[in-house]
Amino acid sequence: MNSISAAHFGRAMIVLAVFLQAIGKVMFGTWLSSFPSPFFVLISFALTAGFFLALSRQGVGEKAWGPLLLLNASTALTFLCFFYALKLIEPAIVGAVEIGIGPLLAVGIAFILTGERPTRMRVAVCGGILVGCAVLGLSAMQGSGFATFGWNALLGLSASAAAGVGAVLITIASKTLLNRGWKFGAVLAHRFYLILPVSLAMTWGADTAGIEWSNLLLVQLLVVSVVSVLAPLYLLQVGIGRCDAYTVMVTMAALPVLTFIVEGFSPVYSWSWLTAAGLAVVTAFLLVDVLARRS
Repeated sequence: MNSISAAHFGRAMIVLAVFLQAIGKVMFGTWLSSFPSPFFVLISFALTAGFFLALSRQGVGEKAWGPLLLLNASTALTFLCFFYALKLIEPAIVGAVEIGIGPLLAVGIAFILTGERPTRMRVAVCGGILVGCAVLGLSAMQGSGFATFGWNALLGLSASAAAGVGAVLITIASKTLLNRGWKFGAVLAHRFYLILPVSLAMTWGADTAGIEWSNLLLVQLLVVSVVSVLAPLYLLQVGIGRCDAYTVMVTMAALPVLTFIVEGFSPVYSWSWLTAAGLAVVTAFLLVDVLARRS
């Protein structure tokens, strides 16, 4: 597979991953809104870690403690903040803020580490996506998506931004490990050493006594874990291995758009023109980036 074909295949895997994430986010907000998010993170990532550890008994490349530590720390930061934000603001806004700051961070980090100056097109795309995210932030403050609003929206937006920082760091750390001979499965198998104990500690402080366990709840936990965590993580890892960090983050900008569409099938979320406008801006600049790469 040549470099161009590999990049296209990588982008396709990322799009499929964010589509599954969009479905999983709405499932989580619809089915598990009262379920403690740290407990869900613990369950879903324990299942994911066990799955990839069982499948990947080898594939570790040269020792790279720095990138491995960064990968574990950024994984914990991203997903704990991500699922916390879903409790406070609608999924489309969570995704837009998380992903929206990604391209700008990726460009900035690349410049700091390698001295690579971004093209005017990249700066324009980053700026446009940020404008769209600003509109979505205003939408969150007005309570779109949910029937209520308040200063909790600030916490949700802050958690979404923190998740965005973590997502960029995950991409960089994963790419470094892959370049040092690590296989996809090995990277996935060794990235959960921090998130599991942290989510366990947070679960101890959560209200788990009031959970009404049932066969239906167990099925919902399993389905949401596979759709929103396990499958997307593998597909994203494949995409990261074939694309640069900027391409990964810009392609993931499709996440809030897909999430907004999927939200229409859930009775929990209400329509918002302001959210739709912000997503339209994000989508427009995503298409600009795609078309610019083809020309």
